[in-house]
Amino acid sequence: MIDHLLGRPSPSWKRFQVFLVSFVWFLYLHKADSRGPKFCRNLNEKLCRFTPFQLIAGTLTVLYMLKNADRMIGLGAPEPLSRLYSRNFYRATWILTALDAGFWTAMSIRPKFLRDIMSIVFSIYYLIFADQADEKARRIRATITVECLRVSWEKTLNPILRAAIKLLSPRLTICQKKILIPRPKNNPHGSQPVVGYIYYDGTQESFENSDKLILDFPGGGFITMPPPCHEDYLCHWAKKTHVPILSIDYAKAPEFPYPYALEECFDVYQSIMESNGEAIGMSGWTNKDGSKRKQIKIVMVGDSAGGNIVTSVMFKILESPTPLPHPNALILIYPCLNFDITCWMSPSQLSVIRAESTPSIHGLLESKDHLRHKSPLAVVPDIKKKRRWSRGFSGSREDEKTIEERVKYIDGRDMTRHLNERNSRPIIGTRLAMTSRMSYFNDRILNPDLMRAMAILYLGPNNCPDFTSDYLLSPIVGPDELLAQFPKVYLMCGEKDPLVDDTVVFAGRIREAKMRKKQNSAKFGENLRMSSVDKSDDTDDWVEVKILQGISHAFLQMLALLPESSGAVRVIARWLSQSLEKAPDSKVENERIAHDDEEGLMFSSRPSTINDITKTQRNGRRNISPLEISHHPSTSPKSSIHVSHSLSDITENSHKLSSPMHTSTSEVVLSPVNERECVLWEQQNILNEDQILKRRRDTLISHLKEGTAVTSQENTETKK
Repeated sequence: MIDHLLGRPSPSWKRFQVFLVSFVWFLYLHKADSRGPKFCRNLNEKLCRFTPFQLIAGTLTVLYMLKNADRMIGLGAPEPLSRLYSRNFYRATWILTALDAGFWTAMSIRPKFLRDIMSIVFSIYYLIFADQADEKARRIRATITVECLRVSWEKTLNPILRAAIKLLSPRLTICQKKILIPRPKNNPHGSQPVVGYIYYDGTQESFENSDKLILDFPGGGFITMPPPCHEDYLCHWAKKTHVPILSIDYAKAPEFPYPYALEECFDVYQSIMESNGEAIGMSGWTNKDGSKRKQIKIVMVGDSAGGNIVTSVMFKILESPTPLPHPNALILIYPCLNFDITCWMSPSQLSVIRAESTPSIHGLLESKDHLRHKSPLAVVPDIKKKRRWSRGFSGSREDEKTIEERVKYIDGRDMTRHLNERNSRPIIGTRLAMTSRMSYFNDRILNPDLMRAMAILYLGPNNCPDFTSDYLLSPIVGPDELLAQFPKVYLMCGEKDPLVDDTVVFAGRIREAKMRKKQNSAKFGENLRMSSVDKSDDTDDWVEVKILQGISHAFLQMLALLPESSGAVRVIARWLSQSLEKAPDSKVENERIAHDDEEGLMFSSRPSTINDITKTQRNGRRNISPLEISHHPSTSPKSSIHVSHSLSDITENSHKLSSPMHTSTSEVVLSPVNERECVLWEQQNILNEDQILKRRRDTLISHLKEGTAVTSQENTETKK
């Protein structure tokens, strides 16, 4: 209260107020009559029959009820995170927020052993008082420092938490082996070696003779979190794939701003490829018996900031003056692909999202139709409150109307007289739509304050890049010529992640670039294969996207807290194994894709047909009238889910399959038991594919009927 009176909120004044109030009350209790004021003495005599414990407990209960009186009578403020996350994810963030608040509270304690103990003690306190933890996290994140970021995100290095994580992690024969990776010769970026950690479930001899490698660039906002902070899921990947994992501890900002970390990671890839693994302790180009070894296969994987580095390294590989073998695949988990932190989505981005229409992304489309909600900032469907006491009164309340229902005049029309025309309005594409960064600004893991802080720290003091053209910083703006040469890309992200737009738009851009190159090749009579690297072109298997329902950012860091994380780790392990195996026979591959589609595994990886709105961007920009978009078959409310050309073939093949569970063709891929767990996990956490297939079939049939009716009517008029 004192700081409010002075007009300057300050922790010092709040602390002074606490001491002042406490001192005054203790002084009063010491000097005043022990029986209290005269008007309280009768009450004291009546309370004499209660024990001191009953008096203390009753007083605390009454104070708690008074503090929450507005909630008891239904006058409390609405909860902005209500129904935003799944129950499991919200519980996991409750624990993580308590840990953050506890570690921030103890970070100023100097003896390290005492700081480690008190961090856990304070975290237990904040688990009980969750509102205080939320408030502390909000205040610290508003003016976050580098030390606070590192204390919060590196809390798994605490000896107590680390011991608990090791009990839950599988045991590996080679775990957290630290190595120094030399830079390539004649390297312009210096000769300082790069630190890496090896995780492998096998002998040293099998590691040296391995011809496969998983190259991991861990996330951490470019600022924090070395590989040991990611050890829990890295150990699971190494155990399930039986492939060596090399996790890079690249230099962190702000000490080493952009592009230092990117150059380090590219140099690591170049050193490994040029030495065929000898730079990290493998046999290199020759075996012990003198025979020549094959080129090593690499899959690059990265989460969050690591996903940005993986994509930028791929761009540098494609532009390298020295030809380098390409990786087998890229795996990006909730990647940060756009540094242009803006509020509004461009029409081109909205067109890509519509072209990427899938059952799991349909919720993303609804969250961007802001006028269909009562609040312009709502991202979940509204729930109409049941008002029993007003059931007998007439009319609908104004506070129950959506924004669209409040509009009375638009485009020269009185909407009160044209109520039936509301359904003809487009969902998105002509309306203002916020990016996911702004839509989920209340995210409990990654809010706009943290994103701004990480961007400033990573760019450093000497960089002023052009976000619209620097694709090494923002890979989402990469040129089509390079995107068309990408290998198979797997992407996984949470539905409520502030970075989900990056995932969906980047997947759509890769598909469009590859489709455009394929069409150009067909136009000039060239071979329809995209390149020697893009071997999946025969099946149009270019990008696979998984969107997890009710999940936000950093779910791989919640392996012990979030049940869905275990399923995500198994699915990514399967991606890793499939990417490192030889390409299967095309017939077997088609059957596998069809069956996985039936099981709800690959519905997001089917290529989207590019609608006419997206095609206009190829021939040049032009203005599109709202009426044209409203009646376009790919944007009308009837067909809010896009229909794929391969839908009929997939559904026919899926009905022909008789085996209830497909066994992978890879020998090192997950066992059938783990494969079934992956299927069950995806069925529970990714939207039901059968429903979307039925909707697509119905939509396709309705469009065919409409087209047939129009054609017959035109023929009749022509005859007349």
